[in-house]
Amino acid sequence: MTARFPAFMACLALYTLTACGQASNQATGQSSGDAAAATSSSQSPLPATVAAALASLAEQCSGVGGTPRTENAVRRADLNGDNNEDFVLFAGWINCENAVSIYGDRQKSLAVFPGDGQGGTGEAFGDWVFDAELEDTAEGRQLWLATMGEQCGRPPAASFASESFCNRAITWNGATQRFDYAPVSTVRMIE
Repeated sequence: MTARFPAFMACLALYTLTACGQASNQATGQSSGDAAAATSSSQSPLPATVAAALASLAEQCSGVGGTPRTENAVRRADLNGDNNEDFVLFAGWINCENAVSIYGDRQKSLAVFPGDGQGGTGEAFGDWVFDAELEDTAEGRQLWLATMGEQCGRPPAASFASESFCNRAITWNGATQRFDYAPVSTVRMIE
């Protein structure tokens, strides 16, 4: 039994360090994969339409007595390949202290604003999703959204507990100048 104690203590120390790192990321609203993509004060100001949408979400939090932490609410990435920053605003990336459920306990609003390099932009995609993640690919950055049911190519389930969930990317449609969901054949089912 005494030979196992050092191994147990090493495992406990590793678990504590891992949990503290995750708590630190959760406190800042960052996942380890998205930390580098987070908005920082050294970046250029948000376009007026993005700033207004962010302010509206923050007001929902402060309107019920919460304190909105919005420093990680907008991620920047060129999603349409035009060499301009596009802006992803996801309510799930906002930490509303003292009112954590204000944005819902499941799906939350997400909007994508393509940048034009001149500070102007308009919303070109919006939906309610469970999560959002930027991924680097050979073609550039891609936004994957956690969704369910018909968005995954599956019929609606009888109950939420038996629903199908997946990650589905969005792609730029040059003809409509909007983002659309990528074909259902590209979804990644969440098991």
